[in-house]
Amino acid sequence: MLRTLLPARFGSASPLALAAALAAAAMLGTAFTPAEAQQRRQQQQAQPAAEQQQPSNSEAFVAAYQPVAAIVSTEGADLAPARAQLDQVYAAISTPDDRHAAGNLALVIGTRLSDPVLQRRGIELMLESGRVEPERLGQFHYNLGTLAYDARDWAVARRSIEAATAAGYQQADVEGLIAETYFGEGQNAQGLTYLRGVIEQRLAAGQTVSPAWVRRGLSVAYNANMAQEAGEWSALLVANEPTQQNWLAALQVIAATNDLDPQAQLDLLRLMMQTGSLTERNLYETYVEAADPRIMSNEVDRVLAAGLQQGVFTSGDSFYTDVKRIVDERKATDRREAPQLAAEARSSAQGRQAMSAGDVFLSLQDYAQAEAMFALALEKGGVDRDRALTRLGIAQSHQNKNAEAKATFAQVSGARAPVARMWTAYVDTQA
Repeated sequence: MLRTLLPARFGSASPLALAAALAAAAMLGTAFTPAEAQQRRQQQQAQPAAEQQQPSNSEAFVAAYQPVAAIVSTEGADLAPARAQLDQVYAAISTPDDRHAAGNLALVIGTRLSDPVLQRRGIELMLESGRVEPERLGQFHYNLGTLAYDARDWAVARRSIEAATAAGYQQADVEGLIAETYFGEGQNAQGLTYLRGVIEQRLAAGQTVSPAWVRRGLSVAYNANMAQEAGEWSALLVANEPTQQNWLAALQVIAATNDLDPQAQLDLLRLMMQTGSLTERNLYETYVEAADPRIMSNEVDRVLAAGLQQGVFTSGDSFYTDVKRIVDERKATDRREAPQLAAEARSSAQGRQAMSAGDVFLSLQDYAQAEAMFALALEKGGVDRDRALTRLGIAQSHQNKNAEAKATFAQVSGARAPVARMWTAYVDTQA
């Protein structure tokens, strides 16, 4: 009868540290800070377990095994000679119980010597033997997976961790670890699809979703220059955790991964203003230029006031004073002339005047009139449909017409689709 040397715990794996914090500073020029893939496991000293049932071992194997087991069982013994004799033990394997005992021996030696290669070999042999107790299969597969993960053997890591979950093993963030195996071997699309599926399953079941998973997904998509996926994960980030920092990160990702024209940028900057994530001077200046103080003077006036309050501008700032002078000259006139613009838009055969009137009413925060004008522009035609739809949705969202706004944003296509998606995410957070 061979003594079973399997330790009670052969390695406790700490959960995968998936916290991929997005840089709060200018992410337009800064890559994400990736998380540590996994914290190193803390190995325990192996202790002999209680004797088990009489195994069926071959005589040749017993002869090779016993001298090595004797060394391992001796307290304080030098295990280097035992490790050197393991090849002879392996060569003598001829039965499943031989394989189990050999794996157990390798695992104990590997644990005591902190040798992950030997630990992995031991676990593999024990699993191959078919003699691992059913209640411990999940733990064995999981530890094999984490050892393979550390060795960057991604396919084995994924297969083993999936086997662990199939065996009923439960570990925090195990799905995140599986996703990391895809990312580790460069299968970013597959990893994102897998992780998104896990998140959707949890949301559908009313369960919480780790914010770290969402940040990690966004990090991978951004760093891999996957613009479509980066947009989807940006929306998921703010939908799951709509903080000011996350809005800043998500909207800057959209700006960085899409070639937006000035008017599309304007609608993105409007969302930054709405979510309190407009914080940088260059973005304020871009907002002012895109809105144009000669056309949307009242909106530009609010932008200047916000910049002044944020400390982005000072009252003596030349940019501020030059724009403020134009704004002060125009804003009363724009407000006074707005009804006439609406009347001309209704009588016009084309939708361009209605589009211009809608922009003015939007800048005046008269969202009901803006909605009517943008709808009229779409009805009469001759305008940029996606631009008109985006602004129609914005006007509806400001009136808390959430269902209508989402339906409108869903119709936006082309280059503006990422902007509309983020406005949809905003509407969802308000609902």
